[in-house]
Amino acid sequence: MRKKIKIIIIVLILGVFGVLIFSMLSKVKEKSTIEARIKTIPTFTLKTLQEANFKKHHLKPGKTIVFLYFNSECDFCQYEAESISNHIDEFNEIQLVFISIEPIEKIKEFSEKYNLHKHINIIFLQDVDGSFSEKFNVTSIPYALAYDKHQNLIKTHKGQLNAKGILKIFDKE
Repeated sequence: MRKKIKIIIIVLILGVFGVLIFSMLSKVKEKSTIEARIKTIPTFTLKTLQEANFKKHHLKPGKTIVFLYFNSECDFCQYEAESISNHIDEFNEIQLVFISIEPIEKIKEFSEKYNLHKHINIIFLQDVDGSFSEKFNVTSIPYALAYDKHQNLIKTHKGQLNAKGILKIFDKE
């Protein structure tokens, strides 16, 4: 009887160990898949504040790009926007793409509150169905993805990032 209990315990331990290894390998594979998918800017379709489609080919060629996923009620996002607004002259060579899943009216209010709506290198977009956040693996708000002028990923950043932090990313090129 004791021998059967020992065998059962060993089998259970090996089973749990096997499940843990399988789970870890699945997560590593998923992470690699995501990294490969966002290594260069993947195709996407979002809505402009005028409710027109905005796709990858609408990005300005030859410019570095920063996607900033935000929520207008997020204190960290508000700080980011204010910081960018205060240093706007330093962003002339960077296209800033603010993206939110919120209704267009809330996005407009946010863009106007920080006077970012009137700059040609800044665009605000709506992620209508959450496809951008899924495709680009947005796991927090705020979330930033920085791409070089060849649309190669330089950095992803979870959490708040001020203007100087964004500019510092491109100083490393």
